[in-house]
Amino acid sequence: MTTEIIEHVWSDLSANTVSDTFNSKYSQVVKRFFGRDKALWPTYQIAGLDSLIENRRHSAELNDEHMMETLLNYSEIPAHCSDSNEPFDPIAMFAAQKTKNWEDPKAVENVISTPSDPAIHGAILATIANPNLVYSEYSGKATELERLVVRQIANLAGYDVENASGIFTQGGTFCNLYGYLLGLRKALPGSCVQGFANQSMMMMNSQAGHYSNMTNLSLLGININDQVLRIHIDENNQMDIDHAEQQMETCFKQGIVIPTILLTFGTTDTFAIDDVKAVYDIRERLCAQYKTSYKPHIHVDAAIGWALIFFNNYDFTTNPLGINAATLDGLMALNGKVKALKYADSFTVDFQKWGYVPYTSSLIMVKNGKDFESLKHDPSYFSYFEPAMQDDTHLQSTIECSRSGVGVFSAFSALQYMGLEGYQAVIANGLQNANYLRALLEQKPNCVVVSPENHGPSVTFRLYDAKCKAEATEMFRRERDAFTSEKDMENVVHAAAFHRQNFQARKGQVLNTNWIDSIARTAYNANGQCLYLPGEKAVFLNPFTSRQRIEEFVANIDQ
Repeated sequence: MTTEIIEHVWSDLSANTVSDTFNSKYSQVVKRFFGRDKALWPTYQIAGLDSLIENRRHSAELNDEHMMETLLNYSEIPAHCSDSNEPFDPIAMFAAQKTKNWEDPKAVENVISTPSDPAIHGAILATIANPNLVYSEYSGKATELERLVVRQIANLAGYDVENASGIFTQGGTFCNLYGYLLGLRKALPGSCVQGFANQSMMMMNSQAGHYSNMTNLSLLGININDQVLRIHIDENNQMDIDHAEQQMETCFKQGIVIPTILLTFGTTDTFAIDDVKAVYDIRERLCAQYKTSYKPHIHVDAAIGWALIFFNNYDFTTNPLGINAATLDGLMALNGKVKALKYADSFTVDFQKWGYVPYTSSLIMVKNGKDFESLKHDPSYFSYFEPAMQDDTHLQSTIECSRSGVGVFSAFSALQYMGLEGYQAVIANGLQNANYLRALLEQKPNCVVVSPENHGPSVTFRLYDAKCKAEATEMFRRERDAFTSEKDMENVVHAAAFHRQNFQARKGQVLNTNWIDSIARTAYNANGQCLYLPGEKAVFLNPFTSRQRIEEFVANIDQ
């Protein structure tokens, strides 16, 4: 297979053909690590789990009115001990059977995946052992396992393994909260006690970032109107580097502190990746120019996109997995940005997304482990912990007083069993599926694929009425300039209503796609304002979604 990068190869159907080599290796990975095979993974031998796994595949057909009535209205705890020999209570089993099944081949709504078999078994170990990672005496050697996983991710991302650190926490929102806090405490050391309500400061983030980028600021007591700079985004929903530089320099000139710059490495809807290296270079240059006593902390919300670091050392020349040309081209195009993640001062890792690990398993990686010192509180607060052992963990620096070991054990188990090759195969399969959908949609004259250059697992598109005289690409271009006339605004509303009605009519029939309110934006007006354009999204993390289903989805999209 050629390794030459071809422009827009994603739209070439022939470049999206799946090789026999890839099919063979991928099928082995799925069978071994997602097969729920009780011969390979003994947990599934527990009585009742067979029926749970099978019934979840047909949960829509489970209509037990008595169970539903009990689940909705029962409020009493049994007065006596149960004498049942069943390992699971029927009500709990019913609730489990009726949960969302992310193994369903139709499930492509969002950046949510089904956990792998080794990750599930790792979670069981942690549940039985029940360590509290906040303090070494409560966690034993589970703390060392956490450090081991941190070293593995540091090594993969290009951090110095000896200096890097990190902690598992309760989801990506908490990771981003830590990112903000690290910047605040380093730039404003006294804020831990004195607060920062009267500080002349500005937090920076992207308009395309996850909503936690804003809710966390509110939680911290930041004045959203006066202490936050939301940076413009380009046509691919990536942070506008020129606007970021302009805003940063204005702050430095006026002596306004910028504690944290929060970037995104794979936005939730369109998988936009901000240019970490470019922002790093701007920061370094401006800090030297204005002789600042601090450097803004660069935190990257890589909750979704972090998994691309599994390809940091992939041999694109020999292509051992036989990844198809369209996907190989995309991975090569992203490789420079992925390797630039090492310039971040910290970044978010959600194993529970593209890591195929159960909820919740999130890790904040910190390039310089000494940064945790800036988060430390007064030692007197921790009086009931043994002073000599407090430094064995990040006890005085953590937000939580309790940190579960489930994320650590499940993430470690998934990494150990699946290895680089297993992860590369599952991730590449999702990317191949995404590219295939893009290529098929590209063939439709009444459809526009949005931000295909982002090369990720998310496919976003706008569907137009085939009866319209103008081509879809021209209509989309006009929508981008919607501020120019009232007539264009009316066209935006009409097109969105048409697509929305189409989406509702076929919702959940072939693929469970999602409707979102912002897959693109109009041009900014003179006041820096824009409107967001809605559309449809499919995210291909699901290892069980087939190409045949994708073909059927596109074939029926206008019906």
